[in-house]
Amino acid sequence: MWRGRSSPKQDKRLAIAREHLCDLPPGVPATPQERGFDSCPCPKECSLHGSCLLCVAYHGRKSQLPRCQR
Repeated sequence: MWRGRSSPKQDKRLAIAREHLCDLPPGVPATPQERGFDSCPCPKECSLHGSCLLCVAYHGRKSQLPRCQR
């Protein structure tokens, strides 16, 4: 269970997301509030929780929608 420390899996997910940030189109909402949510719908243990740009970049590399749009 995630307790605030990073794991190799979380570190890998963050690295992949950062690599694909340059592929995002302009105007992608950066926060859950810009997407119309009071708080991030991703689970708290998600390493991308609260960072919409990283989430969209990570899932977009496989043409998937972020969790909040599924």
